[in-house]
Amino acid sequence: MEALDELSRRLWLLHEQMEQLVCALDIQGLVMANNRLRWLPTVTENVELLLDDIHKSEAERLPHTHRAARLLGLDEHATLAEMGDAAGEPYRSSWRRHRLNLISLNEEIEQITATNRELGRRGVAAAQEILATVGAGTPIDTYDPRGATEQLAPASRRFDRTA
Repeated sequence: MEALDELSRRLWLLHEQMEQLVCALDIQGLVMANNRLRWLPTVTENVELLLDDIHKSEAERLPHTHRAARLLGLDEHATLAEMGDAAGEPYRSSWRRHRLNLISLNEEIEQITATNRELGRRGVAAAQEILATVGAGTPIDTYDPRGATEQLAPASRRFDRTA
């Protein structure tokens, strides 16, 4: 039974890590949607660290899953539902809840990731449009330090492109 308990602990850990990833992805989306891009590298790094943790947890969980499946007389590639049926209670109901929660979290992560990807695409498109406008020599009115309007110099005169 130790192998079954260890698998349960690993599933709880994975569930918690995926919840944290959902939170981090939500924060990433809020940062992009509100143009708080100063924080984007920080929140993106957090997402990447959580993904690394999840990959490590999954790699560590796999041998425990195989061991539990063999203990239950199943093929080591048995599904969690099959393993729960073979193990009986309390594992059956616990693992079914884990399975449903992990599926739900995975779908939520995919949806948030798609939304964040679209926000990122829009941001890149807007930046490219601004750069094209500035670089095309089209005059753009802006303000000087005193608050008076002045035309923004085209990019070729503001930046040393040979540097």
